[in-house]
Amino acid sequence: MENNRFLKIVIVFLLLVNIGTLTFLWVTKMPPPPPPHHGGGNKVFEFLVKELQLTDSQQKQYATLRDEHHAAMEATNKHNMELRHQLFDELHTASTDTMMVHRLTDSIAANQQKLEMITFNHFRQVRAMCSAEQQKKFDEVIDEALRMMNPKPPRPQDGEHGHPPPPDAPRPDNF
Repeated sequence: MENNRFLKIVIVFLLLVNIGTLTFLWVTKMPPPPPPHHGGGNKVFEFLVKELQLTDSQQKQYATLRDEHHAAMEATNKHNMELRHQLFDELHTASTDTMMVHRLTDSIAANQQKLEMITFNHFRQVRAMCSAEQQKKFDEVIDEALRMMNPKPPRPQDGEHGHPPPPDAPRPDNF
């Protein structure tokens, strides 16, 4: 009899903790994710200016292109965050509108495509402003510039996510 009372108290306590946690998560806003370039924009600018040996005039033109690219990316990322917020608001409803979820996920995918096209067109414009010699150098260094914009995420350590690390991964110090 006392065992049942204890279990009822524990269940009520756990329910209150869960309700409190869900209320806290629902009321507070999560901070926005970091921008996709992780601050690499100026590094890429400086890298390409140096590698391509851009003239002062080209540097000014490139700076204008960079600012336009940044503004377009920022606006598109903001719209993407709004779409994702709408999508995950569907979790709060008693019955999820699957058509709405599909429309929102399609919009998010289209937005991602737009981000890729903005970046592609930006670098196409940068390449077009270059001389023939600079274009050859651009073709050699563009992959490095793109890596600077989107660094690889850290690799999981041994045992994380249930997969062993690749053979070329550095081993942890505690071995």
